[in-house]
Amino acid sequence: MCRWFAYLSPTEPSLLEDTLITPANSLAHQVHDHYLPQLIPHNPSDLHDADHLTTARNSLYNIDGLGVAWYTTSYADFERGNTGHSSDGLETEGLWPAVYKAVQSPLNDLNFRSLCRNTETRCCFAHIRAASGTPIATVNNHPFLFGRHAFMHNGVVAGFSAIKRAVCAEMSEAAFGAVNGGTDSEHLAALYMTYLTSGGDASAFSKTYGVREMEEAMRRTVATVIETQKRLLGSKAAPNSLNLCATDGTRLVAYRFRNHATEQPPSLYYSTKAGTTLNRKYPDHPDGIDIAGRFEGKDVEEHGKHLIVASEPSTYKAEDWELIGKNQCVLADPVSKVFEVRDVTYEKDWDAEDPSAA
Repeated sequence: MCRWFAYLSPTEPSLLEDTLITPANSLAHQVHDHYLPQLIPHNPSDLHDADHLTTARNSLYNIDGLGVAWYTTSYADFERGNTGHSSDGLETEGLWPAVYKAVQSPLNDLNFRSLCRNTETRCCFAHIRAASGTPIATVNNHPFLFGRHAFMHNGVVAGFSAIKRAVCAEMSEAAFGAVNGGTDSEHLAALYMTYLTSGGDASAFSKTYGVREMEEAMRRTVATVIETQKRLLGSKAAPNSLNLCATDGTRLVAYRFRNHATEQPPSLYYSTKAGTTLNRKYPDHPDGIDIAGRFEGKDVEEHGKHLIVASEPSTYKAEDWELIGKNQCVLADPVSKVFEVRDVTYEKDWDAEDPSAA
């Protein structure tokens, strides 16, 4: 499965190099290497006790492309100027995402490394891809952008080709028209944007919405997929792995989901502490080593509040990371001081059987 990393803070910028490249288990290294505390044993003597399906769901090579979106005020600052108006009449205030996508390995991509070395942001979405049937091309790389909104996914919509037409029929004209690639993930994003904007036109992609509205749009997206599978595929419907994340640069909602009675979704963790270890301005190092000249002398207490949601921990302090439970969501809105980790809405008849387990 794919791997992704999200960082959100209302006040504390993060250098992309510190979060995405430097750690030994940074996203850039998760192309091949994985670290899953609380989920998969990492002591060789304990491996025989591991759920082999959970292991398989998290241990694929992620070699099919990378993408990173970071939020900045640059567009708004230049677009509004002294007039208070934008050139196209759309809302431009606040944070907007820039994006870089490529199909080569992140550690071998000099453009990616240069960008990360010289970019700071208070909101970042980054993703490395393990393709599941659609072409390896930048257009199919996450995150997917709809105006000021970004969306990414780790997992798979089971039998997507059989429900694709029906799913597209649920989309607004604007959301359907904004789909550029062929992945199940981008179609999930378009469905999410349809519900978030109440079927609005493209101008609705420029607006911001409350975190509760974002959560409801995510819930409806998941429900539509499962109910469409049940309607069109019946007993042949297989379970989905839907680790989903969406942001507008200020708020964030994330899902860890699988509609099976016992099987686990792909891994997903959160941390409200690891940002200090991932920032060279503060003491410590993500790998617990001492590098002369790295620390710039700021106290940990000075670090702003932040949230990281990621497929895998990227620092050596396992205690700084919490495994998000099966079928739980994370909601974060620093503006209204909302932070919640709780169960998602789940219908008992959503349980599906995994044919690979037979």
